[in-house]
Amino acid sequence: MRRRDFLQAASGALGIAAIASPALAQLGAAMPSFDQRPDKPRSFGYKVSWFAVKASDTASVLDAVEFGKATSANWASGLAGASPYGASQRSDPWVFASPPVSGWVLVVGFWLPYPVAPTEPYHDIGRKFDVLFSRLMKRFDDVQFFGSYRVVGFVAWARALKGTPMRIFAYADGEVFANLGEQTPEEAKLKFANLTGLSPRDARDKIFKIAEEQETEESALVARGLSPREASARVWQNGHEAIPGERDVVELAALWSIDPTNLSNQESSLGLGLAARLPKNLMQ
Repeated sequence: MRRRDFLQAASGALGIAAIASPALAQLGAAMPSFDQRPDKPRSFGYKVSWFAVKASDTASVLDAVEFGKATSANWASGLAGASPYGASQRSDPWVFASPPVSGWVLVVGFWLPYPVAPTEPYHDIGRKFDVLFSRLMKRFDDVQFFGSYRVVGFVAWARALKGTPMRIFAYADGEVFANLGEQTPEEAKLKFANLTGLSPRDARDKIFKIAEEQETEESALVARGLSPREASARVWQNGHEAIPGERDVVELAALWSIDPTNLSNQESSLGLGLAARLPKNLMQ
């Protein structure tokens, strides 16, 4: 979708669960089947959310979030169980906590809550996210969150260091749900829009303003004889597409911690993680 069309379509904020649930509910719920044969890391990263926690022990991470009883699961079955397209459903949501990979434990699940400022719609989801983020911050020095769901243009990222939230951002359906903290050096390196100090609504307006300017510049270049692809490349050479996307999430994850889309290429031994039900009072 072109940026101008997106701006016209983005007429209101819709929660991810509000859009995803009706279609997914038709799939039916079933108890996940978890394979306990150790395997190597499997890649993921799109249409899902995850915490990345600097830790050396999977059980300690699950203990911190207080999800209750867990069962051993390898990468393949654990990730499948945490996916809404596998067995995990809104009526029976599961998460998978991975074995440590390069010093990081990844807690993956479609139904994990995401950041939402108290003044924004769906702030109850944000409150649930704050609960989990806080529990992890109290136990671990570096806690991160990432998420994307392209159907509604959802992206989110957050990071806390030594118990202090440093950066929190979430965007979906043409609205910024959360924008806390200064732009990090890694966001600047990726040429994300600098939204430091802006309220969610002001951050949204800045994103759209930059998007309109980019659209205008592209149109002018095309009028001068460049192809649309050449025009886009010229515009983005000195910047970044203003409206954030799912690729931005994994690129930032790669700089902050670990790229989940490249886990299959990691040098790692066979291992087992843990699968646990996400408490209903903490799901989005």
